[in-house]
Amino acid sequence: MYDTGSGWRDGGSGRWSRIFGDGDNPLRWSLPLYRAWGIAVRIHLIFIVIIVARLISTLVENNLGIVFMATWMACLFLLVLLHEYGHCIACRKTGGEADEILMWPLGGLASCLPPNNWKAHLVTVLGGPGVNVVLLPFLAGGLLAATGGQWELVFFNPLDLDGAGTDASYYGGFLGWTLWTLHLSNVMLLAFNMLVPMYPMDGARVVHALIWKSKGKAKADRLTWTIGIVAAIVLGTLAFAVGEMMLFAIAIFGGFVCFTEQRRQRFLEAPDEDWSMSFDAPAKGGEEQSGGVDPKEIDRILAKISEKGMKSLSRKEKKRLGEASSSTRDS
Repeated sequence: MYDTGSGWRDGGSGRWSRIFGDGDNPLRWSLPLYRAWGIAVRIHLIFIVIIVARLISTLVENNLGIVFMATWMACLFLLVLLHEYGHCIACRKTGGEADEILMWPLGGLASCLPPNNWKAHLVTVLGGPGVNVVLLPFLAGGLLAATGGQWELVFFNPLDLDGAGTDASYYGGFLGWTLWTLHLSNVMLLAFNMLVPMYPMDGARVVHALIWKSKGKAKADRLTWTIGIVAAIVLGTLAFAVGEMMLFAIAIFGGFVCFTEQRRQRFLEAPDEDWSMSFDAPAKGGEEQSGGVDPKEIDRILAKISEKGMKSLSRKEKKRLGEASSSTRDS
């Protein structure tokens, strides 16, 4: 998954915001882990709480369980992190910008801003799954070597994993079990991301880029939102029916993201229809209808959003835009 600057990255100021992210946006409450290759990696506070809770709950059952749980969570964390690095590297190859990865309970978010064309967006989104594809033969080969050639572990049935457990001897030892965990997680991560056409999954962004190529960006936005909402409803219904609450939570979140993306795009498209009339028409008393905001300044801000995204705006510019928006609604 990657964030294209939809407003989630509004940065705060001061010491606390540098540590915890944007204090006004719960989606940005995170702690810094490290910075490498110009990319800052952060972990969400809720994710930390979930990790600690899972480890403690496993420790209550038995001491051996916490070893397997910690290993499984570390494997998943590593795979998701590599996946997000794939997005960042691909984005930079297209001439775009990528400077942050946020690890959180539902996976990862790479803050990428590729050039504004369908090909750059498609390359950026495929960079993440591309990492999982590259890892497939290496993990499969290592698993076969560690388990003595158990092909049923490489080509497994994702709907029948009853045989998968924490019995390390079945996998030829703890190393074999770790490789099985990596292989299983890698395949599931790749399949789920690409087969579910719902934001913020990669599948939705692939669909969006392909529609953008043939029908234009505006139509691609509208169609992808509709497809995403339908996918969220279907996934949520199936998850609820089988009692998979994590999948249900992902479906709810995906529906929310589709709705948020829809509202954001409508806001960005509004200037072409309504803003010019609102700012050009003088109000009573000869004063500008925008409450003292210069129409040329608003045009400049809107052009900046169109070119670089909402994240490029300064606090002053966001305030100006909010004042103008309020004035337009009042009028």
